Amino acid sequence: MINKIKVSSKDRKALEKLLKYRCTQEDNQPKDYKQKVVMKPWGYEFLIFENESVAIWYLRIDKGHSTSMHCHPLKKTCLINLSGEALCNTLERRNYLKTIEAVVIENSVFHSTKALSANGSELLEIETPPNKIDLVRLNDSYGREMKSYEGSMEMQTKNLNRFNYFYFNEPDEKAKPTHSYNGYSITMEAYANNEEFQEKFKLEKNELFCLCRGQISIKGKNEVLLNVGDAYNGHTKFVASEENFKISSPVLILKAKQQLPTN
Repeated sequence: MINKIKVSSKDRKALEKLLKYRCTQEDNQPKDYKQKVVMKPWGYEFLIFENESVAIWYLRIDKGHSTSMHCHPLKKTCLINLSGEALCNTLERRNYLKTIEAVVIENSVFHSTKALSANGSELLEIETPPNKIDLVRLNDSYGREMKSYEGSMEMQTKNLNRFNYFYFNEPDEKAKPTHSYNGYSITMEAYANNEEFQEKFKLEKNELFCLCRGQISIKGKNEVLLNVGDAYNGHTKFVASEENFKISSPVLILKAKQQLPTN
């Protein structure tokens, strides 16, 4: 299942008040976030890919812990739950996420994600456009209300294998970066033109994808179906299936798949 959450009047009112007291620190941020793990009171996160359109982060949330209730005034966010069960709360609704389910959150929507499973939760956060300091915290269980994003002092740079660290380089027609762990796999695929896309793109029942560059339209219609940061799976309530997709410019796709046990 993929839910889409639009900004509400509650979000707008809360953000308007908070922006008057917002604290934004850029001088404590690194030049880039590669080869760094950002330590959080609820777990940790690290960047796995970035281009001109998106930044993709891996999040590990410990059982019973949650991110702050926060929003990104400028960024759209797609959250994909990779393992365990998670709860993504907004000011107006609850969104339960099972394995390989997603929620697409419009910019300025306040949201908080909690790990419900005994082993915690692993998620991907696809942010568009890339801008890590685009953050406003409304409330937080760890006292970080109104504070900006964690600085370099909260980032680990050594022995990153203990965090299951990985990073994807830009894929091409020959290389499809892939990471498999804990019952899921993540793959990035690039398609240069519609002919290649029609020939090679396939989507299995137990996977979804998020668009990380370009647009996807419907065959025979002048209608954009998916923009950067949008997600799709076979259960998405669209008027078209993937067999009716087309592209008019290069696209980059992130796939997440549940690895089902084999007999």
